[in-house]
Amino acid sequence: MTQQILTGYDGSPRSRTAVHWAGAEAARHGAELTVLRVWPWLGPSEPDGPTTDPVRRAEHGDLEAVAREVLAAHPDLTVATQAAAGDTADALVDASAEYDLLVLGSDGPGALADLLGGSVALSVAARASCPVALVREQPDAPEDELPLIQGELPTPENPLPTATNPFPATVPEDEPSATSATATATAPTNPSATTAVATAVAPGPSPAAALEGELSAPDPHSTTAVAPSPGPAEIVVGVAGESSLPAVEFALAEAARSGGRVRAVHGWELMPFWSATPGWLPPDTDADDQASRIEADLARTLAPAHAAHPEVELLVEARLGGAAGGLLSAAEHADLVVLGRHPHLLGHSLGPVAHATIRNSPAPVILVPQP
Repeated sequence: MTQQILTGYDGSPRSRTAVHWAGAEAARHGAELTVLRVWPWLGPSEPDGPTTDPVRRAEHGDLEAVAREVLAAHPDLTVATQAAAGDTADALVDASAEYDLLVLGSDGPGALADLLGGSVALSVAARASCPVALVREQPDAPEDELPLIQGELPTPENPLPTATNPFPATVPEDEPSATSATATATAPTNPSATTAVATAVAPGPSPAAALEGELSAPDPHSTTAVAPSPGPAEIVVGVAGESSLPAVEFALAEAARSGGRVRAVHGWELMPFWSATPGWLPPDTDADDQASRIEADLARTLAPAHAAHPEVELLVEARLGGAAGGLLSAAEHADLVVLGRHPHLLGHSLGPVAHATIRNSPAPVILVPQP
C-alpha cells in the first residue's frame, strides 16, 4: 500500500520548510503527499471555500504555489492540496488518523516560540494518531553552499510544467475558465470538526475554486527536475526500555530506506534525584561500568527489532546527563531524532523529555505514538 504523508501549511516560513521536507520524505518513500491549510474563519456558509475575498483568494493561491514548488523539486511525486475550516490543531489531529506521517513546522527554542505557532504543533504532536515530524526552519545557506539545480530555473517564458487534469470544474463567472483545471474528491478530515476542501494545481490557477484536486507529476525528463536528496545518514532514537520499541522500529525502518544508521541513546544519571535520601548508597560508582551494563541490557531488548532490519547498523549508547541531556548531546550531529510519545497525564501535553527535545534539537524530531 502506498504511504500517505500529510503536512500542514499556514503561509509561514517554518511551515514552508516543513512542506519541502515532507516532499523530500515522500519522494524517498514513494509516498503520496497532501498539503493541508486550515482557516478557522471559513464558515459553513462557504462550503466550497472563498470566491471573492481578495485575502482568502491570495491565501489559496499561496497554497497552490507551495505545492507547485514541491512538485517542481520532485516531478514523480503525487501532491494534493486541501483546505479545511475549523480549529487548526483539531483539524490536523482528525486528519492524522488517515495518514502514515504528519509533518509540521516547528520554531526554535524559547517561550515566545511556544506561545506563537509552536503551540499548535505541540498540541497536535501530543494527540495525533500517526507519527508527527516537527521540522525547524533552517537559516539561509551561503550562496556557495546552495544545492545545484539541474537544468534551467523557471521563468515567465519557461514556466514550470504541470499535468493536465482531465476533470474540468465550474468556476465563477468573473474568473477565466481556461486557466485552471480542478477535480472534486472527499477529504479525510472529520466533517463534524472541519469543512474540507482542496485546490488542484495547474498553470494559472484559480484560487476561487476551492475544490479538491490531485497533482500528477509532470514529465520526469523536465529540465526543472532537482536531484533527489539523500535520506538521513544518522538517526538518533531515544530509548527507555521495552516501551521504546515502536520508536526504535520506526527509526530502523527509516534507516533501511535511506541507507543510514541508527544510534539508540539512553540518557541516565549517575546520582539520581533520590540519592539525597538518608542512608542511600550508590550500587556502583564506576560510571563506565554502569554504562556498559546498561548498553548490554538495551542491546538485548532491541535485538528483536534489529532482527527485522539486519542490514542497518545499530549503535547502542548510554549517556550521562539525564534522559533529555543525553539525547540532546547525541542529537547535535544527527540528521533525524526519533522519540516515543508516551500518554501524558494531562492528555494534550507532551512530557518533559519530548518537550525539551523539540525545543532544542537542531535536527527534525519525529514523535512516534506508543503504549
